[in-house]
Amino acid sequence: MDARLRNRLNGILSLAYQQDWKDESFSLKKAQVCVELSSIVYEDVQEYELKKASRIHLFASDTYRGLIANRTTSSILDGLGEENLEARFFVVRGRYALVFGTIFSDVVILAVRGTVFRELWDWKTNIDAEKYYVRRSPHFHPFEYGHVGFDDQFFHRGFFESVIPQFASISNLIKQQRSSVNDLKVVWTGHSLGGAMAAIGYAIHVARNTRIWLAEEIPGHAVGAYTFGMPRYCGLGSVCSFPNPHHIYRKEDLVPTVPLRKMGFSDSSKEYEITDSGLIALTERTDTFGLAGHVPKLFSSIKAHSIEGYAGLLSQATGIARP
Repeated sequence: MDARLRNRLNGILSLAYQQDWKDESFSLKKAQVCVELSSIVYEDVQEYELKKASRIHLFASDTYRGLIANRTTSSILDGLGEENLEARFFVVRGRYALVFGTIFSDVVILAVRGTVFRELWDWKTNIDAEKYYVRRSPHFHPFEYGHVGFDDQFFHRGFFESVIPQFASISNLIKQQRSSVNDLKVVWTGHSLGGAMAAIGYAIHVARNTRIWLAEEIPGHAVGAYTFGMPRYCGLGSVCSFPNPHHIYRKEDLVPTVPLRKMGFSDSSKEYEITDSGLIALTERTDTFGLAGHVPKLFSSIKAHSIEGYAGLLSQATGIARP
């Protein structure tokens, strides 16, 4: 590991150790820890990604775009488990998602991003977004509201099918790293497509610890999720079922406005707008333009969507320099 990455990880871990992760309320400093870990996953580029870099990843990270342009591969995540740092690390390389795990004290942070194997990001996908419905049955009650039922309890099928297959590997690697796992607090995080996958991972993890049986059980308790520039990933019925994620977005960022609301997709219940001056506030998004209205925003949105931009603004908001 080069000195720059080592110093960066030490800075992230120093801030992470200062936080009370069992407190599920929103925290700017926790968000800064999560955005920095979410940015690192873009710096791991495999050979196959040079051949077929997906548009959304070129859109989402300046660093990733530079590595692809220079035809540079990097496997920085693979060697972290052997480093003498104040944490343990693991990586899950799935067909459709990459998950970077950081374990420190009794906390696990899972940073997610998509891979290039699945073309999840183009306008046709957003227009034709399929929905994965979670149905009620006599033996399966993931969302219990007495006599109240929702018709829009669904997740974006592509995002759902990308992250859920990684649960078994995540569970296995956590158990390898920790002799005691029941006391763990798990935080999910991600940017862009990775944010949508992290939000779904968090939702299923929370429900799996109670009544859902859709996937391999991940040890510990999901105590929160922090996402950045995330597309809409579920219907209102699903939004109403979970207290997180805390979603941070920029008004100029196009990605959080798709898929369109008219397709049945909803914003998260906790949306925080961060401005160019680093001010952040809990808001209700009011973007009401249709598909044609996205076109003029496309080019200006590229800069607003980058993970580096989100990390820089959160650094302004906390007053803590980026590691």
